[in-house]
Amino acid sequence: MRATILRAGPETPTALDMKLGDAFASTWPGEAPEVLRQSVAQLLLRGAEPDPLRCPLDEAVLMIVTRGMDVHEVDRALDAMQDIGMGVVVAAEDVARWTPWRNQGVIVADINSDPTLIASMLFALCSRQGFVSGLMREVSILQRCQAGVRAEVERIHEELHLAAGVQHEFTASTMPELERHSMSVLYRPVNTVSGDIYNVRMLDEETVAFFLADAVGHGVPAALLTMILTNSLITADQCQVDKSGVPLRLEPSEVVERLNRRLVEGSLQTGRFATGLYGTLNIRTGELVVAGAGHPAPMILGEDGVRELQTEGPLLGVFADADFDQVSAVLKPGETLLLYTDGLEAAFPKLRVAGGSGSGGGHVLPPPHVQQLTTLFKNHEDATTCMGQLEVMLDEQSGSLHQADDITVLAITAQRRAMEQRLAA
Repeated sequence: MRATILRAGPETPTALDMKLGDAFASTWPGEAPEVLRQSVAQLLLRGAEPDPLRCPLDEAVLMIVTRGMDVHEVDRALDAMQDIGMGVVVAAEDVARWTPWRNQGVIVADINSDPTLIASMLFALCSRQGFVSGLMREVSILQRCQAGVRAEVERIHEELHLAAGVQHEFTASTMPELERHSMSVLYRPVNTVSGDIYNVRMLDEETVAFFLADAVGHGVPAALLTMILTNSLITADQCQVDKSGVPLRLEPSEVVERLNRRLVEGSLQTGRFATGLYGTLNIRTGELVVAGAGHPAPMILGEDGVRELQTEGPLLGVFADADFDQVSAVLKPGETLLLYTDGLEAAFPKLRVAGGSGSGGGHVLPPPHVQQLTTLFKNHEDATTCMGQLEVMLDEQSGSLHQADDITVLAITAQRRAMEQRLAA
């Protein structure tokens, strides 16, 4: 063990030093400790850059503080020793000045205390120093590990943001501007990257194609599947050409079948699959044709109530030879076609329309939330305005701060005024 005695200068031992030396020799259990006499300034140089991994194993400090010493220098010395977990006994002439240090584990005693008592305090600190030093080393190692983990988490977080940007660039599409229809989308991923995708584009001057899919799962695996779905869709809905070179537009059911086959062929038995909807809208006649693959049925909201377009078909990416049916309907002026992923059902537990009349849907009694959606889109023909109101409704739901699933909603509204003006012309 080693006991360090600090005072103004180590050149000449004082009477107190001699008494303490005698006390160490007579009261210290076992061999008397090595006594190192230093000035406060020397200790500050010694502990200028304390390293808890190299803190003393069996050393304690007795600091003799007289009224003539620089109190600021003593404070800095105490701070330095606290940083490395070293035990300190302060023997002071002005005990009241140093009493607040007791709250930080420093023992403060009167300079005229019995030297045997002071030696006992110092021995106790030296005895416990090995345990304190071990704890300090473990804490330091944990702090360094925590810093490494934090840096790794920040790196992963940055990569996820970059991945989200790439995903949005390759999967999101701009809504086409139509004369008689208003289109808008609400897209709220639960994580940085999303398992939902949507795609809307013009196939020709009169036909709009729309696609909505939900990859099973969350996070990066689901996001990667959305990239595969988008790439597959680009080739799946390419029109065929007859013998004379005239383009033959594929039916939505055929597009979904081709998309499913490409997904099965590229999955390599990874067990990844998705739900999806693909459809077309004739913007001149309002005719809708929709094919689905295990996806929530789209709804047509209008003054006459709610109609579901029930589609039959398994999940995408499961069976290569699966058949997918398609349904047809007409989107009348003032009506809205609403397509959504099941995250909307999770946000609105009563959204699910029950009691439909099978394929093609029928007039049903809507639950309260569907009634709100119907009223919302009936009062606002601008789909963008409606989506803003829908987002407010989502924020008002219980648990909206901890969204359970990705939410994507696509709305296509046949504007009544535009239709009437067109017919009048």
